[in-house]
Amino acid sequence: MYKQHKHDIIVLLALVGFATSIYLTVTKYLGVAVPCDLTQGCETVLSSKYSVIFGIPLSVLGIAFFSSVIVSALLANHYAVWRKILTFVLGAGSLGSLVFLSLQFFVIKQVCQYCLLVDVLTIVLLVLDLNIEHRNKMDAV
Repeated sequence: MYKQHKHDIIVLLALVGFATSIYLTVTKYLGVAVPCDLTQGCETVLSSKYSVIFGIPLSVLGIAFFSSVIVSALLANHYAVWRKILTFVLGAGSLGSLVFLSLQFFVIKQVCQYCLLVDVLTIVLLVLDLNIEHRNKMDAV
């Protein structure tokens, strides 16, 4: 059973990132302040000039990213080419996450707990994906 549905945990974790991105997008367009109990820097980060790329809020890009991760992971259970696509998408997302984390910690000097969740989750998904792929190659030997 594990081998047949090994990417399903990636789908479940990506759903958390997807839901968080939807939440941030809805609050952005409604103009509602998000509660920030853990880090106290959400409004500063979410209203910074770095929270938008080409006029598109990063949370909207997060929805697109996590949607592509979910679709790729579901298809990766059955098609080898989608495993490569999933790894590429997660690799690109992880690089972006490292940039966004650096901006929060070193440029803005405030941390948004939701952004932190999404960024760390993206990196964890890549590590999990690489572990699955590495395990597949070891099983084949």
